[in-house]
Amino acid sequence: MARDRPSWIAWIAGTLLSAFSAIVLPAAALAKQLAFVVGNDAYQEISPLSAGVNDARAMSAALKRAGFEIELVENGTQRQISRALAAIEGRIAPGDTVLFHYSGHGFEIDGQNWLLPVDVPAAREGESGLVKDAAFNAAEIIDRLQARGAGTVVAILDACRNNPFARPGTRALVGSQGLARMDASNGVFIMFSAGSKQQALDKLSPNDPAATSIFVRSFLPLVERTDLTLIDIAKETQAKVRDLARSIGHEQIPAYYDGIVGRVNLTGALPAAKPELLAQSDAPAPRQPRPGAAEDVFWQSIEGSMQPAMFEAYLAQVRGNTFSGTYRKLAELRLIALRGGAPSPPARTEMAPPKPPPAASSPAPSSDPDVAACDRTAADSRDTEKPADIAGGELSAGNTIQAISACSRAADAQAPPRRVFYQLARAYEANGNRVDATRFLQKAADLGHPLALYTLADKLLAGQDRPRDASRALALFYRAADAGISGAVVRIGLIYANGQGTGRDHAKAVAFYNLALKLQEPTVYPELAAAYLNGRGVLKDIGKACELFRQGAAAGNAASIAGEKANCAGR
Repeated sequence: MARDRPSWIAWIAGTLLSAFSAIVLPAAALAKQLAFVVGNDAYQEISPLSAGVNDARAMSAALKRAGFEIELVENGTQRQISRALAAIEGRIAPGDTVLFHYSGHGFEIDGQNWLLPVDVPAAREGESGLVKDAAFNAAEIIDRLQARGAGTVVAILDACRNNPFARPGTRALVGSQGLARMDASNGVFIMFSAGSKQQALDKLSPNDPAATSIFVRSFLPLVERTDLTLIDIAKETQAKVRDLARSIGHEQIPAYYDGIVGRVNLTGALPAAKPELLAQSDAPAPRQPRPGAAEDVFWQSIEGSMQPAMFEAYLAQVRGNTFSGTYRKLAELRLIALRGGAPSPPARTEMAPPKPPPAASSPAPSSDPDVAACDRTAADSRDTEKPADIAGGELSAGNTIQAISACSRAADAQAPPRRVFYQLARAYEANGNRVDATRFLQKAADLGHPLALYTLADKLLAGQDRPRDASRALALFYRAADAGISGAVVRIGLIYANGQGTGRDHAKAVAFYNLALKLQEPTVYPELAAAYLNGRGVLKDIGKACELFRQGAAAGNAASIAGEKANCAGR
């Protein structure tokens, strides 16, 4: 983990921007509207549903009236859905709008959403691989549609139901209620029938006469509205579903994730212009900034930052017409807030060095004997906030009681340094008290301690001591990277590569690996090497992969040593 580092967001302003901005859409006049619709009820080994097929039929009929070509699957097995997906892929031409609607059981495993065909086997605890082998990864379906050149992909997932694998007398496969949130890449709009972790209702009561789920019956009247953008449709559907669900005391608010630049409706066309716009003069229109995925990627990377330089970098891209300015007002407001209410400085082309985030608590005097004792017994050698004359190291069973005692006294002092809470968490962890370890680790993370942010993110990603939450882990890794933990940059890349709590995006993963390489983070070598070895996010280049494996091996990285031995013999 590099202590002295260049600004990682300054690098993103260049390298990450170039990695995601070169996307050109074909002419809209040549585009088709295609729909891949799946409705499943008749599950063979898990609990059946009642509205999936009706939802699919109703959705298909409405989409057909709106001009879509339909590929419909009812009660689809894995093979039937695979064949239908291949059929729709074969009909996609560059620039087409493709809508994917799924109504049936869905299941979240390790932050990824799996859509279940009717022949999915019943699975018990520890058998998640059985489900993955028989199901469809929602993010991968979207990736496949985009890979064929679709200009816009709209994914509507009505799959937010209870655990379908729960059975009396068995230990059910562990999963959450509802689906995990998904990030929408450029050109993608995703809508869930319920919010992340919420349960979607098929019926309001056993006597509900409607044949469709409350989400679909709310969404259908809006399908043919060419005056509504996708966000307009999402907002109106949210309000209708919320009101229906609350009428029986249930909370259900559909979530949506928007990765589309501009005002787009379900057919992919712009809504009709307002009369007052048509009456404008024929004066030449000002040059419009070109849209690109980089703006969304960039903003997601910086929106929680405490460094003014990050928002200055964003505004510099807006001024240069690289970004469209979607988040311009937010960036300007964040700059004002971070500068304590002072107005933004004049525009400039060079970005100022980032200022360190403010400390969350006043440091205790260096002469405080309890803080000094806590540092001596529990400091982490990687912690840049520990005193320079303290080496730090691993805690042993023999000194944990002494460390807990010293750090507890230090934590009770007035305004202790935040590292004290992290060190107390380490001491409790070494002593086997995971409950108090988690409590103080969270306290240190809340105060912005870099290693606490990193450690907590790692635990959340692994589901250690608390429920697995890949999305929150990603947010914490971003904060840790912002605070100077270069290893967190690698972990961000791995999350995107694996699609944990977000859409799988190998190009974005490689961008973060390259950033970590600039930060001289040794753990990145095998990951970036593997990307070149397999052609994921970059062109396949075995020579480059071996060069990276050798560099990592020279830095003492064990995985790089193994990678070089396995893949680079004779090269």
